[in-house]
Amino acid sequence: MLQGPARRAGRLGHNLRFDNDRTNSYATMKFHQRPEVWILLLGCVLAVGWVLMDSSGDSGLGPAVGPPVTAEEPLRLYRVTLERDYGNARLDIEFRYQNASPRPITLQPPDAKLITSAGAEVPPFILAVSPAPVVAAGTTQDVRLRYWLEEDHLKEGLTLQIRDASVLVKADAPFDLDRLENGKPESWTGIDWKL
Repeated sequence: MLQGPARRAGRLGHNLRFDNDRTNSYATMKFHQRPEVWILLLGCVLAVGWVLMDSSGDSGLGPAVGPPVTAEEPLRLYRVTLERDYGNARLDIEFRYQNASPRPITLQPPDAKLITSAGAEVPPFILAVSPAPVVAAGTTQDVRLRYWLEEDHLKEGLTLQIRDASVLVKADAPFDLDRLENGKPESWTGIDWKL
């Protein structure tokens, strides 16, 4: 409660002025001694470090270093990796793609699709921190794409289509997802997936 002249000044609409620094909470607050400030700073440093050290920024594998792809074969499959996640699975497709067009291509639908034998499109496995890979115009690059498969997708063949090029990823023979251990990835270099 204000007393004396300060009370009268408040009633008259004058600005209250306090000359005592102890009443001003900002003057006595020492930010370097507050645990909230240190937690916030630590969180910021960790977030910046995580972004800078993330090696999968373009989700690609980098420039091509193996045998070159040709104009007749602009898309070459290297390996597929399937990791079960209970009733679903994540499919990683590693391949080499030659972009002969005059513009870069972002490897996401509608330019890049995984299609079942019945013609259904398999949804890509999307992470917000991992943008779709981009192959520059007139270059060849090794790339990894990820797709989210349901058990029904594994009962038929799978084909990767990138613009006009396509490559068979899985043969038409059904694959039993229940035989794959949950969380343990399996890899194949061909289209016949056998455990």
